[in-house]
Amino acid sequence: MWNDARAIAHLDMDAYFASVEQQSNPLIRGKPVIVTGKGARTIITTASYEARRYGIGTGMTIFQAKRLCPHVIRVPGDLVKYVYTTLKIQDILLNFTDRVEMYSIDEFFLDVTNSQSIFGSPEAIAEKIKDEVRKATGLSCSCGLARNKLLAKLASRMNKPDGLAIIYPEKVADILNDLPVGKLHGIGKKTAKYLNCLGINSAKELADASLSLLTSHFGFYGHILKLMGKGVDNSPVPYYWERDEVKSVGHSYTLPFDTSDVELIRSYILMLCQKVNARLRKQRKSARTVVLTIRYNDFKTFSHRKTVGYFVDTIHGIYHICLEILMGIGGLLKPVRLLGVSVTGLAGESKQLYLFEQFEREKRLDRAIEEINGRFGDFTIRPASLLFIKSYNHRIASQL
Repeated sequence: MWNDARAIAHLDMDAYFASVEQQSNPLIRGKPVIVTGKGARTIITTASYEARRYGIGTGMTIFQAKRLCPHVIRVPGDLVKYVYTTLKIQDILLNFTDRVEMYSIDEFFLDVTNSQSIFGSPEAIAEKIKDEVRKATGLSCSCGLARNKLLAKLASRMNKPDGLAIIYPEKVADILNDLPVGKLHGIGKKTAKYLNCLGINSAKELADASLSLLTSHFGFYGHILKLMGKGVDNSPVPYYWERDEVKSVGHSYTLPFDTSDVELIRSYILMLCQKVNARLRKQRKSARTVVLTIRYNDFKTFSHRKTVGYFVDTIHGIYHICLEILMGIGGLLKPVRLLGVSVTGLAGESKQLYLFEQFEREKRLDRAIEEINGRFGDFTIRPASLLFIKSYNHRIASQL
């Protein structure tokens, strides 16, 4: 099959967060487990396969999960544990190739084209990787093999969990014939919905679509979409040391209860600005665009952005732009469930020397807040109006 063609693998860890928790705690192995945030009203980030048999899935609330499976075990997520395991897996992959791309915390692309002379065929390499990962972590993964990233990603979903699937060139047309466009790697929900409105539902229909039609609606991206419909993807798997420049920094927070109280919402926004600014400073960046995300209690989500003619790199600098956005919305439509603050349009850290002492004091205060929160935990320093939230959370949690 491979000859001189590229051999690309996509590694997808199975029910990753839940599997890591089960592996670290033998008492919950083989049982329905959900991994969630630490708040009372958080949603499920991962469900074990035992939980999925009850219909429990990512994005559900804890209440919905317990209604489907009263004995489901909830485990608060531990990001440090997951990152540690991910880096351990990456070290294993680097023993087989130096072209490893961490696509997400539980997914990797590998180019094993030049590894065949050492480790054998791509199929043999994939089996060895799966075996090494299981030995080192106790976790299973699914692997897809193909001649490009687009098809390798598609293949990895075909035989989950703990599977290995290969998309051979002669089978590409058959696989793409009835494949919904939304299943193609790189096509999101909005783009898929837009294509559906144009009468393009399958990958084959996308491949056969008029290029002028696609470019009139999607610009140059229309060329890429047409190639994707044909199963063509020439994007490389970068060397592991190559890193994309950070393009945005953000943080979101699910409120402990739905609220339309503007003053309370402002306090939460200020709290989020603390976190965003800390991450911004860690990256040694400043930003020109601030994005405020609001999710209402019916889960409808809207993002509003504002770009300014200067770079911001302080908590209150970001916060004041958020308030301008909030005022520009003209009123909340419904009670708010989730808030998010992010910044884009990043540049290097501002070296501005402030002429006014109040600005220098603000910078010093920001650094003090970041140091305290970094040492004792996120939001140790928080707006005074939110001090009652901790006790409220305890009351809510005791009712679950």
